[in-house]
Parts: sequence; structure tokens; C-alpha cells
Amino acid sequence: MSGRLMLPPFSELTADLHRPALPVDPAVRASAAIGLMAVGVIHVLEIQGQLSGAAWLTAGFVLLGVIAPIVGLWLLAHPSPAAWQVSALVCLSAFAGYVLTRSVPVPGDTGDVGNWLEPLGVVALMTEGIVTILAVLVLASIRGSRVNRPE
Repeated sequence: MSGRLMLPPFSELTADLHRPALPVDPAVRASAAIGLMAVGVIHVLEIQGQLSGAAWLTAGFVLLGVIAPIVGLWLLAHPSPAAWQVSALVCLSAFAGYVLTRSVPVPGDTGDVGNWLEPLGVVALMTEGIVTILAVLVLASIRGSRVNRPE
């Protein structure tokens, strides 16, 4: 056995030094924030079509149109676990609302049952899904780092 120490290539040693942790990774945060802003814009664009329907549904669209971009900005400014949790909650709520209104008649909006392929709705579902997946990955990363941290 020689007395030489075998090290991995330099690029492998430095790769982790330049890669930010997932919870604060600017690309991950920006992707989620852009997704949240898109969710807000999509729901604002759909408000006009909801005005003749149920007031509670219109209010939901207005809330998503306002809250989603605010949460996206919060995520950019302060990427805390709470910001990631609220991001997932906002997107899961919108996702659940879409599924509900397409599955069963709801008071004031019976016309959307079965209308699964409404174009902006599909885009919103995909965007909400991506943001939710990012939030789950980040939150799992945070939880994993806490579990693996030596006491």
C-alpha cells in the first residue's frame, strides 16, 4: 500500500461548495415564485367569466389572484419553511377547487362538471402541481437536514 491519499476529482470536491441548499436555492425559489404569480394571473384572467356565477366562487378567484403572487414574493424575499408551506397550501387549494367544480355540481356553478380540459384550467393545474412538488421537495430537504443534524 502506498502512502498516497486518494481524493476524488477536484470538480466533485467543489461542486457542493457552489450549490446552494435546496431551501434557499435561487433557481428553485424563482421557479416557485413565477409559478405562484402565474397562478394568480390565470385566476385574475378567469374572474370575468365568474362574475355571473356564484359570489363565493368569484371571491375565491379574486383571493387566488391576490394571494398567490404575494406568497411568491414572500418566497423570494424570505424563503422560510412557512413560506414554502403556504405556497403548497395555496396551490393545493386551487387544485382541489378545480377538481371539486369539475367533479360535482357546486352551488352557483353547475356548468363546469366534466369540463376537465378547459385550457387555462389545465395550465393552472400543471403550474400548481409544479409549485406543490417543489414545496414538498424543499420541505422534505429541510426536515431531512434537521433529522441528520448531529446533536
